Amino acid sequence: MRRRLLLVAAAMALLLGQPSAAAAAERSCEDICGELAAQNCEVIDSMRCNFYIAGCLAGCSFGKIIKQL
Repeated sequence: MRRRLLLVAAAMALLLGQPSAAAAAERSCEDICGELAAQNCEVIDSMRCNFYIAGCLAGCSFGKIIKQL
């Protein structure tokens, strides 16, 4: 139970870590995450960068949904 709670908390931190940029601007999530990836990833084609972009897109989309509510 404790591990499951920790996993849920980590997933929420990942999802909620990125939406501030999406909520502040009306740009698309792809543009926002592309710019962030260009700034933070040394090798764009790396697996680490792919996970970074996937997390950013999830957080950005979640932020836009919350903004619409």
